[in-house]
Amino acid sequence: PPQTRPEEALQVCLSVRRPRDPPTMGPLEEGTELNLDWRKVAKVAASGDDVVPVCVQDVRTREVLILAYANETALRETLAQRVCVLWSTSRKQLWIKGATSGDYLDLVSVLVNCEQNSLLYLVSPRRTGACHTRDAKGRTRRSCYYRSLGPDMETLTMVDDLPFEELRDATATAEPAQRRDARLVVYACAGFLGGALLARVSR
Repeated sequence: PPQTRPEEALQVCLSVRRPRDPPTMGPLEEGTELNLDWRKVAKVAASGDDVVPVCVQDVRTREVLILAYANETALRETLAQRVCVLWSTSRKQLWIKGATSGDYLDLVSVLVNCEQNSLLYLVSPRRTGACHTRDAKGRTRRSCYYRSLGPDMETLTMVDDLPFEELRDATATAEPAQRRDARLVVYACAGFLGGALLARVSR
């Protein structure tokens, strides 16, 4: 089937303005068992899309909100519209964060890493959430990282009720082993970015 051109996908995104009801979430999003997609980077490489990883971060709290991808068109639209625009490697279309949910992420700045193979979007959430999921009270979660991984590498614990500042302060005063566990998400992000580059180079 013919692929949607980026320009056509953008027009579709821009034409959608009313917030929609969130999709029903399953065990992957709401479960407490670890089920990582270890083939994610390979899937992105196999898609043939010319993209770079993008880390989206709250400029005020420095909390990581989303980890996704952008192609050249998405980056240009991000700078032009001053909101977070990404490229969906699964749907093959531009993804304007907030176009369907109302949870726009207003752009503050775009940073480029040392090897110029990833981007950091510093944003200011227009409302209170960034994730496509919702918590037990029906509120949009502020970040896609709302579960903490236990030392057994099997169990996930919901932490979306804790303010990010509280999580950050707890990490700073924790024992060394606890700090190591709390940094797992940070290391995973770094590995993801590097792995994406290696996957593209190996093609």
